[in-house]
Amino acid sequence: MPPRTAIKGSVPADPERSAASDLAKGVVRGRRPDFVRPKTAQQAVAEALRQDITTGKLAPGSWIVQETVAEQFGVSRIPIREALKTLEAEEYITYVPHSGYRVTKLSLDDLLEVFTLRAILEEALIRDAMPSVSDEIVDDMRTCNAQMDAALAEGDLIAVGVFNRQFHFLTFHASGMARTKRIVAQLWNTADAYRPMYSALLDMPKVCHEHIAMIDAMAARDVERMVALNHEHRSHAIEPIHRIFETESGASA
Repeated sequence: MPPRTAIKGSVPADPERSAASDLAKGVVRGRRPDFVRPKTAQQAVAEALRQDITTGKLAPGSWIVQETVAEQFGVSRIPIREALKTLEAEEYITYVPHSGYRVTKLSLDDLLEVFTLRAILEEALIRDAMPSVSDEIVDDMRTCNAQMDAALAEGDLIAVGVFNRQFHFLTFHASGMARTKRIVAQLWNTADAYRPMYSALLDMPKVCHEHIAMIDAMAARDVERMVALNHEHRSHAIEPIHRIFETESGASA
């Protein structure tokens, strides 16, 4: 086949010129990097309720009345129902037949079981992740701990909790055990309503200092030390958890 000849008087296409021309005409080709898809009503409601739970605004056992939530957010009950199903799947809330949804309420034994399961599964994840840990992950842990320190200095306990969770999930980020990661995330979610209650009883400067030791273990790729530090770090929450339930028991007596 003979080579295709250019049409007389035509000019070869200039990609940059074409893009500029399209932009001038209001034509946008491809995905715009400055475009952020707005949240759906369902996503916005789920995010707001999730924050209410993790910050203690909705305490364990609190009932979530769909009509009230719909009125608060100015949306219909359809996105409310979908948001509640999402939170139920994440184990932030529980459905009670013939009664509705409530923030997941645990007994002392339930909460201690959550911590026991976390100990087992997080150890497995850390061991699986360690051979693939990169310097970038270690740097992210340092950044996360610094952000947690700054939030603590500002008294922003909400941000402290967010950065603390991010820090711990970085310890097993490199693991390929996706199913186990999902289970661990659900365990964290289940206990999140209690976190504002026992976090106030923790020695937070000590928590941040222990994070530094964990970062050093990750940087050295010392899996045995990392596992030991993670177990010790988690155990420090047990005593405050007992105190929470003792206080509740005394108040109801």
